[in-house]
Amino acid sequence: MAGKAKDYLDAKVLRVWVVDSKARSITVFYPDAAPQTYMGEELLTDSLFVGLEFTVEQVFQKANIR
Repeated sequence: MAGKAKDYLDAKVLRVWVVDSKARSITVFYPDAAPQTYMGEELLTDSLFVGLEFTVEQVFQKANIR
């Protein structure tokens, strides 16, 4: 999946978010920094999306993924 994320970043996409339902995580890939993986109750925010904040667990609950 990291290879595909790199392809998007090379195409000038500013963020690539990879949701892993088995690991219950979200990994965010950046063009100028190392990827960050969020899990559980970690708060996910992004300077590109001012005001957007949620936990990974909230995403899985909303999607009804248990």
